[in-house]
Amino acid sequence: MNGPEHWREADLILTGDADPCSYGCPHTGCPHEMAMIARAQVHATMALAAATALGAGDWEEWDKAIRGPEAAP
Repeated sequence: MNGPEHWREADLILTGDADPCSYGCPHTGCPHEMAMIARAQVHATMALAAATALGAGDWEEWDKAIRGPEAAP
């Protein structure tokens, strides 16, 4: 998984159509929701590490990851 893919995964975890808790817990902050947020944080950290080591030619992938594939150039 490259940096932009990690970014998209973190974004999907946090803003996807998933409920805060897929187990149906009646309150926010349940252990399931906290695990989901922790997973997103790991992906965001990996994306940051990849962006720090960014090589030439990766800018287009990052642009698509951040603005979305349908964004105009």
